[in-house]
Amino acid sequence: MFERLAVESTDAARISEIAVSIWDGVGVALSPIIGQTGVAALFKRSAFLTRTTHPCLSAVHESALPSMGELAVLQAVLSQQDWAEAVAVNAALLQNFHELLISLIGASLSDRLLRPVWDIPPCGDAVQDTII
Repeated sequence: MFERLAVESTDAARISEIAVSIWDGVGVALSPIIGQTGVAALFKRSAFLTRTTHPCLSAVHESALPSMGELAVLQAVLSQQDWAEAVAVNAALLQNFHELLISLIGASLSDRLLRPVWDIPPCGDAVQDTII
């Protein structure tokens, strides 16, 4: 799901640009469904969860992100890492975001909404999410 980051560059600055592009796409895909505030809240929660394993994200979590359009802090943080760490940090952030989103709207809807952003190939017939 996050291969695009690892294969397109070995430069942290380029990785950070790709990451911001992915996050912009996430915002575009989800804002009509959960609103910009909802996307920003999920992003901020994901940064909070991810900073336990990647402390460099503390600056992202502590910054005021009123909308997903303000990803300059994330870009700055990622560009200061070596390329492997930049890839790992953003992959972990995306994974936590995805898991949070799944817990809210279900796996199949989440995957359908994010497929164009994350280049997820279709899995054939979608399985209906079970709501308990």
